[in-house]
Amino acid sequence: MIALGETHVHPAATGSALLRVGAALGRLRGAASVPALFSSATRALCERSGFARAAVFSLQGGTLVAESVYPADGNGSQPYELGPGLRETEVLRRRTAILVEDVSGDPRAVGLLDGAGSFVAAPIICQEQAVGLIYADPGAMGEPVNELDRDTLAVFAEGFGHALERCVLSARLHAHADLVLSLLRSTEASVSELGNHEVALGSPAVRVLAGKRKNGHGLHGLLTRRELEVVAMLAEGETNARIAQRLVVSEDTVKSHVKHILRKLGVHNRSQAVSCYFQAQAAG
Repeated sequence: MIALGETHVHPAATGSALLRVGAALGRLRGAASVPALFSSATRALCERSGFARAAVFSLQGGTLVAESVYPADGNGSQPYELGPGLRETEVLRRRTAILVEDVSGDPRAVGLLDGAGSFVAAPIICQEQAVGLIYADPGAMGEPVNELDRDTLAVFAEGFGHALERCVLSARLHAHADLVLSLLRSTEASVSELGNHEVALGSPAVRVLAGKRKNGHGLHGLLTRRELEVVAMLAEGETNARIAQRLVVSEDTVKSHVKHILRKLGVHNRSQAVSCYFQAQAAG
């Protein structure tokens, strides 16, 4: 929870400010991405909360980087190195909003946008970490900001942090969903290839099957007895290690048999070899 300072203003003014904050936060609901959320936040602060300029900065290491500035007049585009004792550093370290009434007279204030006489800033808290700050000012010609403006921005920043959390989590969920769908499609393609009994027309296996040899097994004309045993075990789903155990041979011997089977059948992998085996059974 962002701490608010003691504000000496009329309750009616406070109520009106909170209504404006609610309206500004309502503008964030349609943001479909983090950049869109940044853009919506700065625009809403100016159009709904009465500030002339607003900016969202992300904290990257010890540097503040402008993510969105409204109006987009070129201010705030350069990164700002934070240092000890700066008012902007205090915002992030203490996680509290600040009011700077006179930028030129406060050597500890950077003044993130050019030409501001006063400004307010509040931290952005996402997943219990200070990840940036929101800045707002009255522009070069506006009335100086006050304590109510500081507290208004603090409330907005807290709501913005929750919206940012939801947006980040949503982006992660979409990324994981895309990954899962990609894995499912890959698995489906592999299963389809394994279950497809069609073999390339130019392979030696097809030439044997096309003749429908009558010796009980169309692959007898291509494979040795041991290779027929190996391909039959491949069709059962056995690994090289299991085949080696069953035949009482080494795994290297099994690998050599598999290599010869693939070459003789004119196929490229074990799945295609198994497909040829089932095709041969059907022809037999």
